[in-house]
Amino acid sequence: MRRRVFVGGELGMGFLSLFTGGKRKKRRKRKGPPPDRPRAPRSAVARALRHVAAASGSPLAAEIGQRIATAFSTIETAVLAIDAVCDKLGEARDLVSAAQATSDAGRRALFAGRYDDVRAEIDALVGSASHNRVNLINGRLIGGRSPAFDIALDERGRASIAVQIANLTTGPGGLALSPPRSAFAEDTELATIAAEIVAAQALAASVSARFADHAALLSERLQRLQSAAGSRVIEAELPTGADAMPPAEEELGPVDLSIAEVEERLHKLADRLAERAAQAETQPAG
Repeated sequence: MRRRVFVGGELGMGFLSLFTGGKRKKRRKRKGPPPDRPRAPRSAVARALRHVAAASGSPLAAEIGQRIATAFSTIETAVLAIDAVCDKLGEARDLVSAAQATSDAGRRALFAGRYDDVRAEIDALVGSASHNRVNLINGRLIGGRSPAFDIALDERGRASIAVQIANLTTGPGGLALSPPRSAFAEDTELATIAAEIVAAQALAASVSARFADHAALLSERLQRLQSAAGSRVIEAELPTGADAMPPAEEELGPVDLSIAEVEERLHKLADRLAERAAQAETQPAG
């Protein structure tokens, strides 16, 4: 009758030791106190921990994320400029409405002058919406070649987003806002410009929504890359609008006047004209 051998306890450990390097070696007892070990300063420990934490993330994910974050800032710069353009279009609409509400040629001319200033300010806003040497809303080819801003989402360029450039200048092919050739004297001109402003507002809103969709996709991609990058912080190479130089004081352009300010100037002008008329009446005829 065969005996059954149970592999357990000390017998089992001896069996396993055949696969792990043989019998255990007996630990030798250390005589005397342990030698003193030099202690690293806290600053050195902190640096080492930061180095280990940084090494735990993916450097490739951080590098790709930096490029995408810069592209994201380029789109953000364009969207902020479009918001400012929409505000100007709202002011232009109010100017035309105010001109339509009066039949006084002088008042209409003042409104027309301010409207022409608004057109110039829109072009200035669009022209300054450059980031990382890319302007997405001035209607010009990027680098003189490409009609789209291509953003690679991985290291091999297998996934990418192509942001089509838009033209939000006031000229033909863009917002197409006509200048006030008759100084708002003609009702037909006012009606034409009012319709152009409505179309321009719709175009600007459409472009803004399209860019916002692209930005949402990039934001989602950045979140995944940041997760893969670990403690490596993903930041844009340039902050939003970093390369847009502020205009010099002498190049600020027309003064920004609201409807209320235009009305106030009109009242002051009317008061001065009334004073002159009263003085002329009191003076004896020569």
